[in-house]
Amino acid sequence: MPTQYDVFAKLIEKSPCRESDLGFKTEVYVQLKKLREAGWITKQNNLYAPRKQPKTIYAFKIIQYCLKNNLDYNLFFSKNMPRIIEELIKHAPVLRPTKLKNNKDIGTILTYLEEHQFILIHKKKPATGILLRHELFDYLIQFFELPLHIPQPKLLFQEVQRKAQRLKGKPINPFDEEIFSFLTGSAQLEGATISIGETRELLVNDIYPNKPQKDIQMIKNLHEALHYIIEHIDEDITEKHIQQINYLVLFSMHRNAGKYKLQQNKIQGNPHFKTTHPHNVTSEMENFCKQLKQINQKNCLEQLGYIHNELQRIHPFSDGNSRTTRMILNWMIMKNNLPLLVLKMGSFDEYMNLTKLSKKRDDTRLTHFFWNILVHENNQ
Repeated sequence: MPTQYDVFAKLIEKSPCRESDLGFKTEVYVQLKKLREAGWITKQNNLYAPRKQPKTIYAFKIIQYCLKNNLDYNLFFSKNMPRIIEELIKHAPVLRPTKLKNNKDIGTILTYLEEHQFILIHKKKPATGILLRHELFDYLIQFFELPLHIPQPKLLFQEVQRKAQRLKGKPINPFDEEIFSFLTGSAQLEGATISIGETRELLVNDIYPNKPQKDIQMIKNLHEALHYIIEHIDEDITEKHIQQINYLVLFSMHRNAGKYKLQQNKIQGNPHFKTTHPHNVTSEMENFCKQLKQINQKNCLEQLGYIHNELQRIHPFSDGNSRTTRMILNWMIMKNNLPLLVLKMGSFDEYMNLTKLSKKRDDTRLTHFFWNILVHENNQ
């Protein structure tokens, strides 16, 4: 049975339209009536259209974001969501406070937030961790008219460090769910709209989703790059390896794939992020690869922020630098017997704020953030 939010989403897409134009197999008169009574839509000459007001503007933003990123907007519109946000902000790092217990709907939502990394768990009993800031939470706070804001998360350090140090990698299986999650997350960070399920079907069963060709190509390219890493996992990472990774992630998508940049590049939207001048790329990449050789199982965890930020700061290629960086970071992680670092939708904003959108480089904070992700994804 479609919800009123399903109907509103379709109405935004089809407006102005009749009920029959919405394409539902069942009648949605009741949902349309609720939307009219709430002042969300108008009806004139049997044609429905959305009304532009603060409530509907933020409802539209929530629906649009969820549809683009394969999230369930109905969960976020739950009547319990304001209570969940309020209690999480109030009680963090406790993420299953007393007032949120013994309610099936709330439990479902909290589990969903955990699965998509909007909240990161480092301890299950009692459930403690961090609530991450996210654009979607900002929309929800505005939609529900909550006098709240989510503070910068405290990236729990000592306990998370101890847990991260105990983590061990496992033999790499190209068909593991975490592989599909990693590939999907890396592509989604570049704007791809493909889901984990679609990635799995594409790579395992050769079933092409109804998504833009560039999204499909990006997943296939990332998959080839990961296989290259698996084939060379125990080798020292050289400039040629990094160039080959860039070539693979950009295959058929950029004419300069695998070649060092010839022109200065900038980070869109962040004038504070300064990249290496093309004339200095070769020498800085030589030094970067020398530094990678000094990293081993004993110090790899402490160097995660440096590995990521240094390669991204050099920004040696015309395009695909971030995808290449995440590949090289995970090469070092797997090479040193740690679990794959998987980024999902809920952690994207914090990741971007600590990397390309940061005003000041902070390798330590980025390292701690990665520890929280590793512990959350491998919490047994």
